Parts: sequence; structure tokens; C-alpha cells
Amino acid sequence: MIRIGTQLTFCSPLKILRRTVVELNGQNVVSRLFCLDDGNVEASNTLFFDGVLSSGVISLKQNMPVDDASDLLMDYHYLDLSESFPSSEIVRTKKPLIIDFGTNSPDKINNLLARLVPVLSSFSVFEIIAACTYYPALFLGWPAGLSEMNCSSLFLWENVDLVNKKLLADACVREIKE
Repeated sequence: MIRIGTQLTFCSPLKILRRTVVELNGQNVVSRLFCLDDGNVEASNTLFFDGVLSSGVISLKQNMPVDDASDLLMDYHYLDLSESFPSSEIVRTKKPLIIDFGTNSPDKINNLLARLVPVLSSFSVFEIIAACTYYPALFLGWPAGLSEMNCSSLFLWENVDLVNKKLLADACVREIKE
């Protein structure tokens, strides 16, 4: 079992928790979420990190042939970074954004993330996290978001401007493992 605490925990676009600890068992199942502000919690054996904790980044390309899903993706603003990179700022649409790095490897994602920050400057860090984690899971019919009893890898989004809710130029992700 591992316990991870951060300033913010992204559970879903409508549920972002402050000062929360995520307890993950050996099978990557979230066994508990608890707030450090509650007086009856035990914070020992908890790893504390600076940033935003979320479920793992999901690549649609790794989990299904996206060409076969083109009709389904019409409900989303799909951004495939595995084949090409946008040269100008991404324009907002009413459709939820899905960002597909073509991988779930933090090293490969971090190489693309530095280039991504300027083209997604109109999006908050939470919209970007949702585009990489929540909406791809929803699209695939998987449990979306971070909640108790869901199996999930955990990613820490570091170098995030929490005041302005933006990714910084040196933003990066890392997978938290036991």
C-alpha cells in the first residue's frame, strides 16, 4: 500500500480535491481518498508531493484503432500528438478535448509536454489533465476519474502554476509507483 498527498487531486472535471491523500493498494486500486483537514486521519507513511495528482494518462491509439472510432470521436475535439504537432494555439470548441500522446510513457509525454504548453495557453491545467485522463477513459467506456475502488495508475503533474491554474513551460508528469 502507498499513500500520496498533494495540494490538489484531480478526480474529475467537477471534482478537484484540496489537501487530499490517495491510498493505493498493491493492485493499483484506490482503496481510500481522505482529506488531511479531517482531524481523525493518520498522515504517517504518506508521501507528499508538490503538484496535481490524477489518474494515469490514456492514449486512445494504444487502446483501440482510432481510425475505426472516427465516428465516435465526432463528439470530441481530438488532438493526436503522436503524428503531428499543432503549430499555432488550439482553438476552443464546445466539444470536450482529448489529447492523445500516442503513449502513456512519462518520458515520451514530457518530451511533447514542453511544446504543448504554448499551444494550449487558453486551457487551464485541469482541462488539460481531463483531456489526457478523464475524457479518454470516458470515451473507452472505462471508469473515468479517480475514485475509491477504481483501478488506476497515478500521475503527478509537476511545475504547475496552481494560482493561475496553468501549466508552466517546464511542466512534467511522472508516474507514482509503489
